Amino acid sequence: MTTAVVTVGPEATFAEVVDTLLDNDVGGVPVVDGAGRLLGMVTEADLVAKEAYGDRPRRALGLVVDYLRGHDPQWVRKAAGSTARELMTMAPVTVAPGDDLAVAAQFMLEFRHARLPVVEDGRLVGIVARQDLLEALRASGEGRGGRGGDDAGEGEARVTGGDPVEGPDPAAGPPG
Repeated sequence: MTTAVVTVGPEATFAEVVDTLLDNDVGGVPVVDGAGRLLGMVTEADLVAKEAYGDRPRRALGLVVDYLRGHDPQWVRKAAGSTARELMTMAPVTVAPGDDLAVAAQFMLEFRHARLPVVEDGRLVGIVARQDLLEALRASGEGRGGRGGDDAGEGEARVTGGDPVEGPDPAAGPPG
C-alpha cells in the first residue's frame, strides 16, 4: 500500500486532473474533500471519454439516442464533465487497512480496477495498486514459483503491515 497518495479536490478542472496524472505517472487519483474523506476516483478512462464522445453537454433525449446507438450513458455524461466531481466515479470499490491482499486482488479482477483506495472511517489512508500486489508476490516467493511459507498464516499478506507487503512509495520517484 502506498500512503503518500496523490489526490485532487472535487473542483479540480479537467486540465488539472490530466496534469496530475501525467506529472505523477499514475493512472487514477482519488477525489477527496478538505477533511480527507473519499468522494470518488478519476481514472484515465474517465478522461479518455472526452475524446471518445466529445465534450458537449447532453440533454436527456441525447443520452437516450446515445444509449440506443450502443453508447454507455455513463461515459457520454463523463465526456461532458469539466471538474473532478463531474468526472469521478462515486462510491468506488475500496478496501480497509488490514484486509488481506487476496481481497484486494479479487476486487481488482472482479471490478476491473488497477488500483483501490484504502479507507478507514471514511477517510483515505492509502491506495493499493496492482504493482503493490506484484511486490508482495515477489517478497513472498510467489513471483519465483513458490507458495511462500508453509506454516499457517506465514504466506498471508495484508493491505498494511509494513515491509515487505507495502509497495514502493511514489514520493521516492518513479522506479528506475
